[in-house]
Amino acid sequence: MIFNGINNQKVEFRLIPFDAHEFEFLTGIKVEEDYEPHDVGFNLIIGNRDMFASILISDVIKIVDWFENLLYNKVVDSQLSVYHGQLCFDLLKNDFNKKIIRIINDGSIPIPGIGGYSGDLQEILKMYFVECEMSKNELETIIIDLKNELYHSLARK
Repeated sequence: MIFNGINNQKVEFRLIPFDAHEFEFLTGIKVEEDYEPHDVGFNLIIGNRDMFASILISDVIKIVDWFENLLYNKVVDSQLSVYHGQLCFDLLKNDFNKKIIRIINDGSIPIPGIGGYSGDLQEILKMYFVECEMSKNELETIIIDLKNELYHSLARK
């Protein structure tokens, strides 16, 4: 699923299917037939930054619920933080027919004095977040895509 940003930026968020054989190969732990995973893999691309990790299924459900509440104009927190606080959705504008959301992956934002950075900090930070303007139709698409990706990522082979 792709979130299209305001300034020709984009965020690609893909859930990756749980593969019991790969899990066993990587960890040495044999997965029981009735095992239900607590997390799924995901790939997050913001600009040219690419990150592979796993996210709790409960976090994906929180994201779906947050977007559904936005779609139906219910009261929501202005920030949803998942993936141990490293993936955030900030609600910047909440009009009835249009929402502006900033998606932030702050797991590796440079901090002044710690690791340092050179250049314009605002330009550097743009690599770590994307602002998206969303209509009701786009919110519906996001919700459907997230639900489909979660369902398919958990489907057993």
